[in-house]
Amino acid sequence: MLNSSKLPADPLSDLLNFLQARCDLTGRLVAGATWARRFANLHAIKFCAATEGACWYFMDGLPEPAILEAGDVLVTNGTRSLILASDSSLVAGATTAPLKRDDDGQYRLGQGSDFAMLGGMVQIDADRQALLLSGLPPLIHVRGTTKEAAPLSWLLEQLVREMKLEDQPGRTIVIAGLTQLLFVQTLRAYLAHAPNGDEGWLKGFGDHRLAIALSSIHSEPSRSWSLEELAREANMSRTSFAVRFREMMGVPPLTYLTQWRMHLARRELRAGASISEAAAAVGYTSESAFSSAFKRVMNMAPGQYRRTAEGKTMGTRTAAPFATHDC
Repeated sequence: MLNSSKLPADPLSDLLNFLQARCDLTGRLVAGATWARRFANLHAIKFCAATEGACWYFMDGLPEPAILEAGDVLVTNGTRSLILASDSSLVAGATTAPLKRDDDGQYRLGQGSDFAMLGGMVQIDADRQALLLSGLPPLIHVRGTTKEAAPLSWLLEQLVREMKLEDQPGRTIVIAGLTQLLFVQTLRAYLAHAPNGDEGWLKGFGDHRLAIALSSIHSEPSRSWSLEELAREANMSRTSFAVRFREMMGVPPLTYLTQWRMHLARRELRAGASISEAAAAVGYTSESAFSSAFKRVMNMAPGQYRRTAEGKTMGTRTAAPFATHDC
């Protein structure tokens, strides 16, 4: 987790590296004429990138349906189902009827090809998935017309091109790399304009002053940071920093520090470290203090976690993004 270079830690990269998040492009959907479909919840992070035309989308909690246009990307955290439709009037009647593939392996809705999009999901170790799920709002909509989204247009063009070149050497690796970049660039574009009222704590990574303090925490997670030190890093008063941090991240600064340490310690334990080794790795000289903190954050003692961690492997969600219960 600690950078080997002299550059300050980048909290978003640090988080995604810790999660070992892998983004898979799992299909292309083509739709035309009159259609509407509800893509049900799979408790997974998914993304939909429009490449042609436009459609309407809706999710519980939104005041009304909104437009998804070519170049836009939606990211959902799997807590609510997403509805896509050719017209806003069709949203209420959307169903989860199974989709069919055409001869080119594309999923089809309705008749014709007025609208097309790429779908994918973020694969994360089941033991770490909840961390990112809690950080994301139920829905992110990045519009391709914004300045920060400019790289998305190029990435989508390249992905569509690569999907057509079935005999191209290295195609699988190129698609995987482009998909990873698409997801990260989408998050970057979101963080540039994330509303303060959004659910999830990831929006705090886009706050310039908080990001400096977060970089400090991620650079030296084992350091005994005080609230005053972190406030100085952010060039804010102690009170202003504490209020802003809690407002954006949902927890006080030192609580975030403890939680991040415990996630790092859990990784150490899973890799086979002893409790004392895991404690030392995240800055604890007292094994009992570490055990108390770990149990408070993770809801189980470190010894219990260490015993049960073996055998847990990466979930194997397979490529069926537009099947009955996916999006």
